[in-house]
Amino acid sequence: MSRFSLLFSLVMLLFACKSRETATNSYTAYTGATIIDGSGANPIQNGVLLVKNGRVAAIGPKATVTIPENTTIKDVAGKTIIPGIINGHGHVGEVKGIESGHYSTQNIIDNLAIYARYGMTTVVSLGGDQKEAEPLRAINDTTATQRARLFIAGAVINGNTPAEAIAVTNQNHQMGVDFMKIRVDDQLGTAPKMSEEVYQAVINRSHQLGYKIATHMYSLADAKKLLEAGSDLLAHSVRDQRVDTAFIQLIKKRKVGYCPTLTRELSTFVYEDTAAFFTDPFFTREYDSSIIQPLKDPKRQLQMRNSRSAQTYKQQLPTAMSNLKTLCEQGIPIVFGTDSGVPTRFMGYFEHLEMEMMAEAGLTPMQIITSATKNAAEYLGLKDLGTLSPGHWADFLILEANPLTDIRNVRKINRVFISGKEVTKR
Repeated sequence: MSRFSLLFSLVMLLFACKSRETATNSYTAYTGATIIDGSGANPIQNGVLLVKNGRVAAIGPKATVTIPENTTIKDVAGKTIIPGIINGHGHVGEVKGIESGHYSTQNIIDNLAIYARYGMTTVVSLGGDQKEAEPLRAINDTTATQRARLFIAGAVINGNTPAEAIAVTNQNHQMGVDFMKIRVDDQLGTAPKMSEEVYQAVINRSHQLGYKIATHMYSLADAKKLLEAGSDLLAHSVRDQRVDTAFIQLIKKRKVGYCPTLTRELSTFVYEDTAAFFTDPFFTREYDSSIIQPLKDPKRQLQMRNSRSAQTYKQQLPTAMSNLKTLCEQGIPIVFGTDSGVPTRFMGYFEHLEMEMMAEAGLTPMQIITSATKNAAEYLGLKDLGTLSPGHWADFLILEANPLTDIRNVRKINRVFISGKEVTKR
C-alpha cells in the first residue's frame, strides 16, 4: 500500500470513528408538550424530554433543562407526552385474529407489534409461553424497537401433587422466564381447583428460585388464602362478592398489586350481540371485517346469551368494578392488565377499553395512567421502565390531546416510541 493510500485510509477511519461518536452522543429533545411522567406527580407544562441512546437523559420544564449543542429539536407544543403503557397481564404468540393454535416466533413478533402500535410498549405475558418466546424476552431482546418489550411466565403451573407442580416450576426456570403463574379457580364449578398444599409448594419454590408469582383467582376466600401463602400479584378481580376489611388489611400488609382485568369479564358476554366497537375506526385499523365475521353469527350470539358462565360473569362485572374503586380508594396499588391476547380479547384495543372501564368504575385518569406505568413497573419489578425518569428507557407516547381531561384521549396517538425510536404505523 502506498504512503498516500495509507494516509487516506487513516483519515477515513478517523472520520468514521468521529461520525460514530457523534451518532452515539446525539441527543433528541421533545419540547413544548405537557408531560405526564407516570409517577402521579403534577404534569410538566411546556416540558422538555431529552433522549440519548434510547434512554431518558433529562426531563423537566423548559426553563430548567439544559439542551446540549447539536441536539435535534422536535417541537411538540400543544401535545401531551406520557410513558408507554405497560400491560401487566397479557398473552402473546397463540392467537391470530380470533383463532388460537398459531404459536410461533413470528406470531409472537406480530402480536407484540400490534400491542406497540396501540401504545402498549411493554407486555407481561402471564402464561402459555413456550421456548420460542425465551429469546424475545426483554432481557435478551434489547434492540427491538418495533414491538413491545416482552416478559414471560412460561407454562401456567399445574399438578395434582406438590411434586408434579414443582416439576413444572423447575421446567419454567430451566427454559428461562421472568415470572411464575398459577391458577386457583374452579371455573364456576366446571374444573378442579388447585389445592392449598400444591399452590403453597409452588409459591415457596418460586420464591426460592427468585421469582415473583402471579395468581389467577376468582373468589374473595381464595384471594385471602393466596395472599397469606405469599402471592405477589392478584392477577384478576375478586368477583364473587365485595371485598371486606380483612382483605384490605391483608393486601396492604403484603404490599401486593391488584390487577383487575375488567375486559376479561367483558369478553365473556359482549359478543351475545354485535359489539359496538366492531365499527370503531380505532379497532378496524388493525382488525378487519373478515376477522370478526364469526362473532356476528346469530347462532354463536344465541349460545352466549344462553351460556351460564357468560351470564354469571356479566352479572358479576359490577362487583369487580366496585371492588376496584374500593381498593384504589384504600391506597392498594392497582396494576394495569387485561388478559388480552387470547381468542376474542383483542390485543392493543382491549387495553384502551380497560382504561375506559376503569374510568367507569370511578378511577381518575391520573390513577389509571399511574396503574399502567409506575405501578406496573414497580410491583412487577420491571427495571428502568414505567416512568419518564433519567436513566429509564425512552418508551413514550405523544398524544394529540390531554388524557387527564378524558382517558379516551390516550387513543389519540400521534406517535409511539420504544427506546427513543418511533414505531412505524401500519
